[in-house]
Amino acid sequence: MISATQKKGMAFITTFIFMMTMAVMVTSFLTLSSGEMRELKGRIDIGRAFWFAEAGLRKAEWMIITPVDEGGGGFDYLTNGTTETLDEGSYTYTVEKPKGNPKHRVMTSVGTYEFQTYTVKQEFDLE
Repeated sequence: MISATQKKGMAFITTFIFMMTMAVMVTSFLTLSSGEMRELKGRIDIGRAFWFAEAGLRKAEWMIITPVDEGGGGFDYLTNGTTETLDEGSYTYTVEKPKGNPKHRVMTSVGTYEFQTYTVKQEFDLE
């Protein structure tokens, strides 16, 4: 026959094992959740860097198609790197004319948001 003291000891051990199992499960869940949150933040930051890079391309495009007397650079606009900051991010764009084709242009823009960068490139011929 099991005495009352032994029953109390078994209840204590069972409760202890149950609590340890729950603690391990909660710790595992929190670890996985925090990793997912970091990954999600990284993806959001890359997305924002992409949109800053796109903004740089649109600015370079605007500089090319807008005449000088209206504030743009005109069709002859070239730059080795122009940086602009918007809110928490920035972009740097270049407009180059490769050798061999005077109407060909290459626009490159690098968007930066926090520690993420994204580069986009567009090539076209002036008509």
